[in-house]
Amino acid sequence: MDNADFRVIASEASAFEGDEYVQWRDRFLSKSTRIPRRAAMLATGFLGPCNEIKELAEQADLIVAVGGGYLRGGSIGPAIKSWGAHYGQLKLAARYGHKAIYLSQSIGPFKGVYKRAVARQLAKIRTVCVRDDRSLSEFASVASVLRMPDLAVLELARQPRPSGVSTPLSDDPVIVARELSRPRRYYELLDEASKSKQFEWALQSTGGGNDDLPLTQRLGTRTPRPMAEVLADESPRIVVSTRLHGALSSLIAGFPAIHLSYERKGWGAYEDIGLDDFVLNARDATLAQVDALMQRILGNPDAFWSLIETKKAEIRSTENYLLDVISSVVNGSQQSATRSWEAS
Repeated sequence: MDNADFRVIASEASAFEGDEYVQWRDRFLSKSTRIPRRAAMLATGFLGPCNEIKELAEQADLIVAVGGGYLRGGSIGPAIKSWGAHYGQLKLAARYGHKAIYLSQSIGPFKGVYKRAVARQLAKIRTVCVRDDRSLSEFASVASVLRMPDLAVLELARQPRPSGVSTPLSDDPVIVARELSRPRRYYELLDEASKSKQFEWALQSTGGGNDDLPLTQRLGTRTPRPMAEVLADESPRIVVSTRLHGALSSLIAGFPAIHLSYERKGWGAYEDIGLDDFVLNARDATLAQVDALMQRILGNPDAFWSLIETKKAEIRSTENYLLDVISSVVNGSQQSATRSWEAS
């Protein structure tokens, strides 16, 4: 798709640069400078998007939703956010469902009327990829929903086996923290890790509502480096990351990673790559458990990477299937993608 013309409909287009980013907005309220952007976005679920966005959807050969945890409604707060930013987009994609694909994301939980509304729209989408078993179970009645690894997992499977697996790992592990709701003993774990002085504290996210800098500065003993800078270091080190994509980006870079998971997506991703033993519940994990896993990796790094190698062929097979689905949409095939996958 080197010659493809992309348009990105974003809930906050100003965060990006380029004419290809279009602000998600409704037909009427967004024209007023007195109405906050987020308030105006809530109206899109009822009023629909502006004419510019409708025309883009009409003219597109392919409509793609990126991965994320955007569709959820288990309580009032997430439901309102989901409605304002993403339910209207789902309705628009469903209108052109024959050429729409939802890439791997976690969907749910939902309750009552909102769940039924989301299920009706998902059923109109050509293919809906979910990255964890709970999402698949919640929408088992929707024929277009299928299980597919996280996009970062697909990227990991494309990578050759790290050339430095036989290189001794540094004794200076890295930890990535983030704020958590309903933390239970999570902050006790972080305080214990901070007092141990054995970790470098690094930053995976610093934008918008996902700013880990204040917490990381409090826990660390020096100015935290971005993970991109840490992963550029010559010697690989063990990474302990609360953020899933901090863990996955570490694995892609050849750094063994333990994930402190707080959502279903973490367990799904680590199951897909064969690292079930190296994911802990962030809210209940202890430093002793983390230390035990680090010692297991240090004792036999090759065994750690071999777990991933055994899953790569399976992951690449699912990615090839996804690429075939995308090609069939662009080429105008009306074959049911889900039925084809089940029969293969």
